[in-house]
Parts: sequence; structure tokens; C-alpha cells
Amino acid sequence: MQCSATLRAPLAQRACDIAARRPARRTALRTVAFRTDSDREPTTPPTFTADSAKQLLSSKSAEAGSALTAAATDLLATAQTKWEESDNKPAIVATGIAALFALYITNGIVSTIDRLPVFHTLFELLGVGVTAWFVYKWFFVAGEREAITSEVKAWASDIGIDL
Repeated sequence: MQCSATLRAPLAQRACDIAARRPARRTALRTVAFRTDSDREPTTPPTFTADSAKQLLSSKSAEAGSALTAAATDLLATAQTKWEESDNKPAIVATGIAALFALYITNGIVSTIDRLPVFHTLFELLGVGVTAWFVYKWFFVAGEREAITSEVKAWASDIGIDL
């Protein structure tokens, strides 16, 4: 075994020192090569120019933008139709404001409880437990799978979605 003077690792240097003191047995020694990242052939990354990247990004954003615009237009048309059909517009506005206020108050309460160390952990464990129970009950019990499927389809048909 020939040792190079460039070996810096202490264990490798010690192995070279031991091998130099013993008589070399050519049949017992074998060289094991390990490949490292620096030994691999360099790969060339895909070539993108700034123009091709801008063109790709603009085409994808245009597709997403047109789909989002169509969905927003449809939602706005539906909301305008429902607003024109309603007779009690002040009650609808008051209900919307009350719902936003209730959401604000609920957010404050949950944030306050979340800052308390014991309750935060307790609510997290409660959420994990309820999720595990739901998954077990509705997905692993054969009879319940059909029940939830029929309930979801009935609910979807009530709101006008075909599944």
C-alpha cells in the first residue's frame, strides 16, 4: 500500500504508518475506491435565458389569471343576482356586519387562549384526537364509508354540485 504525503486525515495516516511497518502481502490487500460528489462528472443545468423564462412565466400567469378572472366574474354575477332578488337589504348588511364582528371577537378569544401554555397543548391534543377518531370512524369502518359517501353526495346535490 502506497501512502501519499497529501493525506491529512489522522486515521488514514495511521493506516499508512501501520502498512509501512508490515511486510506487504499483495494478495491480502485490496484497494477500495469510494466515489464522492467531487468525482462525478459535472452536469450542465438546463439553459434558460431571461427572455425564455419571462415568456414561460407570462404564459402560465396569463392562464391562471384568465381562470381566476372567469371565476371572480361568475361569483360577482351570482352575488349581484342574489342581491337584486332580496327584499330585505338592510337585514343582509346587518347580518354581514354582525358575522364579521363575531369573527373578530372569536379570533381574539382563541388568540388569548392560545397564549396560555396549558390550554394550547390541551387544544392541540384534542384536535389530534378528534382527527384520529374521525379518520378511524369514517374511513376504516366499512359501513360508515358508504354512509359518509351518501351524505357528501346529498349535501353536494343540495348546493348544486354534481359529484
